[in-house]
Amino acid sequence: MKFLLPPALLYFSNAILFISLFTRLPAIQASMGIDKAVLGFALLSAPVGTFLALPIAGRVTDRFTPRLTALATLPLCALLTPALTILPVGGFVLCFFLFGFFRTIFDVAANMISAGIEQRSGTKVLARSHGFWSVGLLVGSLCSGFLAEKAITPFVQQTLAAGFVIVACLLVFAVTPRDVSPETQPDRKRSAYVLPDRTILLICVMVFGLCIVEGAIYDWGIFFLREELGADPAVAGVLYAAFTIGMGLTRLSGDMLRDRFGPIILVRASAVSVAMGIALLVTALGPISAGIALFLIGCGVALAFPLAVSATITLGNGKPSENLAALSLTLMLSTIGVPPLLGFIAEHVSLVATFLVLLPCVVVSFLMAPVSDGRRPSRFWRFK
Repeated sequence: MKFLLPPALLYFSNAILFISLFTRLPAIQASMGIDKAVLGFALLSAPVGTFLALPIAGRVTDRFTPRLTALATLPLCALLTPALTILPVGGFVLCFFLFGFFRTIFDVAANMISAGIEQRSGTKVLARSHGFWSVGLLVGSLCSGFLAEKAITPFVQQTLAAGFVIVACLLVFAVTPRDVSPETQPDRKRSAYVLPDRTILLICVMVFGLCIVEGAIYDWGIFFLREELGADPAVAGVLYAAFTIGMGLTRLSGDMLRDRFGPIILVRASAVSVAMGIALLVTALGPISAGIALFLIGCGVALAFPLAVSATITLGNGKPSENLAALSLTLMLSTIGVPPLLGFIAEHVSLVATFLVLLPCVVVSFLMAPVSDGRRPSRFWRFK
């Protein structure tokens, strides 16, 4: 549908940029001369940027409209990423901090674009919008594996990805009508940070386990395939694509699944799929079983954030943009220590242990599923 084109392009190009960077982390780590534990702490700089961006993300989006905010911040992220591939660790930390800062504002704006389409048209598009992120992950991971196999440097690859993102943003700017900026007066009495209410806290607990598994695959999935299974860059890229295929297929059918099965069943099915995938991944004996495992994990994590966004907009109080900022703030604070923790485990225990420690959190997501429908996890009572 025509109204799906702008968010589809934005999510797709954002994913290309993201996965192009993260699939080359082993090479970037080697160029900086650091171990996995130090890399985990370096990756922590993006959540710090997120933390500092969240006070203004919702307000910037309201002031300049979601369209202009998204089209300004995504190119800024793109221009930062080539530097991440060539700078020493100090420069990496600074640029990755800025990457997290601008990407946070973009995420709020992009979700507001999709939510606005749903509200105006009455048609669910949020999961499909995120589905194009997954399609971008698939295309990007396959291209990244091919380029790595051809010995294309991470800097050249990331420069190409950044150029693609900028062209996509120009296209979105050209084909979308100008939004009218709302005339709002700043409320000087409001706290800088939009604090989450009880509803948003429960939603965050519900998706926490699924979100950290998704992050673990981004951060350490390539390392696992290369070091535990001995896959070369091209094979690792193909196997990683299985994760993005599972995520993409689930998200592209997610709006239909939301209508047919409801959020509670989807959250529980997601948790079961992730748990099965992790168990299969850490016991994988070859590329086929690893590919199936990553596919299951991709299916499982696919709808976590779209369901959280939908529940936040439906059940939250106040402005949707500020509710989304509060959701992002809470998820960020709850996961901020995860990259260095997993990096420490990967360096000093094993990559297998890195994924096994996530299983209890996935069980919590399964138990908290009723929260997605506005109910208590134990007695199905309304909490709104």
